[in-house]
Amino acid sequence: MDGRVKVVGQVERVDGNSLTYAEFVDRFMAPNRPVVLAGLTSSWPAREDWTLPGPRDRSVPDLSFFARNFPSPLVQVADCSSREFTDQKRLEMSMQEFIDHWLGDAHGGSNDGDRDGSLLYLKDWHFVKEYPDYIAYTTPVFFVDDWLNMYLDSHPIHRDSDIANHKNEINCSDYRFVYMGAKGTWTPLHADVFRSYSWSANVCGKKQWLFLSPSQSHRIFDRNMRSLIYNLNDDVSEKQFPEFNKTEWLECIQEENEIIFVPSGWYHQVHNLEDTISINHNWFNAYNLHWVWNLLYEDYKVAKEYIEDIRDICDDFEGLCQRNLAANTGMNFYDFFIFIVRFALANIIELYHLRQSERLSLLRIFLESQKITGVLSPMSNKY
Repeated sequence: MDGRVKVVGQVERVDGNSLTYAEFVDRFMAPNRPVVLAGLTSSWPAREDWTLPGPRDRSVPDLSFFARNFPSPLVQVADCSSREFTDQKRLEMSMQEFIDHWLGDAHGGSNDGDRDGSLLYLKDWHFVKEYPDYIAYTTPVFFVDDWLNMYLDSHPIHRDSDIANHKNEINCSDYRFVYMGAKGTWTPLHADVFRSYSWSANVCGKKQWLFLSPSQSHRIFDRNMRSLIYNLNDDVSEKQFPEFNKTEWLECIQEENEIIFVPSGWYHQVHNLEDTISINHNWFNAYNLHWVWNLLYEDYKVAKEYIEDIRDICDDFEGLCQRNLAANTGMNFYDFFIFIVRFALANIIELYHLRQSERLSLLRIFLESQKITGVLSPMSNKY
């Protein structure tokens, strides 16, 4: 960054091994505050398999390992030098093509992923779904209460065939990703999908994060709250974004083998300061479920307002609103309701089985006491 943003503090760092789950909830999850956790990745196979020793005792990506062992037919890659609407232009290529671009070909080329003038960043790779038999890492205990991915492991999020056909099937399968990018690759300013929590672990490399608290998020939108600043490194128009100069940011330089917890609704922009591989999860649970609902409701109002002029000629106006909501946000009211019902039912059944032996013991004690007092007849023995 070149000083266009006002950094007022650093994200707190904590030794993850010295923190209990209850302390993590009280200090960070419940109050919705970011934190960097160290010391939690030492046993991950990815640390050994995915990296090679580099200069200054730092690790670098072992790209040949990925080419040999994970020959994904297609991976999604962002061209960091090309904007498309509110995001970077997305491409699909094979893993080998991506690695060849990163390394350069036999005729020359740089080692910074910039062979043809474009910086390519592999994003949103559903590694766990594609290679379920290879255990690269273990989710830290602070993040295992993951209702979103737990649900998606058994059920699709969309039932509507139009939505299912519109969206790539793998994109709805889970929200557990691997990211790989050369030095200089980056992610534009955004808040995470569904306003979920996310955690991001650097297997190798270094990243710079800039965070803006939810209480200031209105200051990075235009006057109509429709257009969001794309890149904090750009010259931001004071006329279009009159509140931007009032924003105050937290910064974090995330080192290799550190994990950052990104709370709900915190806008952030991320730059890879070195060649980097990271593991990222989005998730939500009881502590941030209200963020998900609030986002759905606000986006529903926008989707409804956008097509209000065709209400009178539309046979199923509400259905169209819900389809647009799912296409734009990732789920709609129906998806949210089905998710809540299924998740609640699964937990009730689980609790039932866990407590069944205790209930039977109590029932036997109760029935014996009733027999002793003469309330029940001997026929009650059949229970």
